Amino acid sequence: MQAYVEYFQTHGQEYLHMIWQHVYLSLLAVAIAAAIGIPCGILCLRVPKVKKILTTGFSALRIIPSLAVLVILIPIMGVGVKPALTALVILAIPPILIQTTLAFSQVPAFMLEVADAMGMDKKRKFRQVEVPLAMPGIISGIRMAMSEVIASATLAAYIGAGGLGILIFNGINLLKTEYLVIGGGTVAVITMLCSMGLGAIQKKLSRAA
Repeated sequence: MQAYVEYFQTHGQEYLHMIWQHVYLSLLAVAIAAAIGIPCGILCLRVPKVKKILTTGFSALRIIPSLAVLVILIPIMGVGVKPALTALVILAIPPILIQTTLAFSQVPAFMLEVADAMGMDKKRKFRQVEVPLAMPGIISGIRMAMSEVIASATLAAYIGAGGLGILIFNGINLLKTEYLVIGGGTVAVITMLCSMGLGAIQKKLSRAA
């Protein structure tokens, strides 16, 4: 226990900075993935021919381990935040894209018929009917992506992008169990908190829909 107390006494600021780096990188990656994945998911639903291309392409990229993607990107983008962010975005897009397509495809047909009967045009029907009903499913995809990204972001430390991976890898290299417990435990807590927060939003949107 003394080792844990000493770590926080001597490395408290550094620890908080690593948390900030980890959370910032994860949130940014998921935000970019959502900006790409949600429109692509809608496009897949509207244009079936595109669905197979996008889902197959992104799913194939997802099979490649994040560490392998980082190694591939280093000669192209160097080290630091950019290759780490790119690898995490590639990891996060598939669940968001797939869940978005699924969410919109499961909008009840009778709701769309009611909207048509009310004289809504396509844009208004999409904005006021389809999006609210599909939003819980979209949040589910973001929630899945967030959990995967937070866990995989530890690899960013390998290429100088910072985060809690530094603490974990230092624990392995220095044989310090307290580093591993603090680093791994913090990643688990952040993942749990993000999942709970997004889960609460999802439930609220489901009730509203």
